Amino acid sequence: MTAQVENTPEGYIVSVFYDLNNDGYYHWYRLRNFGTHEGDAKAFKEYDVPKLSDPQIKSLIRNFDVTRKYTRIDCRHFKAQS
Repeated sequence: MTAQVENTPEGYIVSVFYDLNNDGYYHWYRLRNFGTHEGDAKAFKEYDVPKLSDPQIKSLIRNFDVTRKYTRIDCRHFKAQS
């Protein structure tokens, strides 16, 4: 699985190139928006994404909301920015 950090007007967003439906078609899916916290986005991409299970990735894809921004506390804890 390949992950990237996108610098968008909405913030730094981590995406994965993933086969969501197991049909052989890969697409870019957004997982989390880190707002202006580029370091948190890079840490999530480098350290956390490779450890995620398929159900966890699918859950993040389904629940992604571009307006919801996070701060990374550690590999399992995130805080919604206000």
